[in-house]
Amino acid sequence: MAEELGAAIGLVWGHIGAMQHEEAHALASACLELWPGEKNLLLLAGYAATELGMSADMAALRRAFGAQPCLELISRRQPA
Repeated sequence: MAEELGAAIGLVWGHIGAMQHEEAHALASACLELWPGEKNLLLLAGYAATELGMSADMAALRRAFGAQPCLELISRRQPA
């Protein structure tokens, strides 16, 4: 299962790198159904969501990462 998870994270990251945030968010959200709470997928889904003007689940991200600086970017980009 670790290989599949690594491939999934790589695919989501590839969509983000290609500025395909809708695809990244859709894929990350679907992957989170297979791997609930997986912190890398949570982070990528949160980033993609904010790029689409959607809210990220900051509570879940803070539970997974604590007070990491990477969450500040997502938090600042949250819609009003």
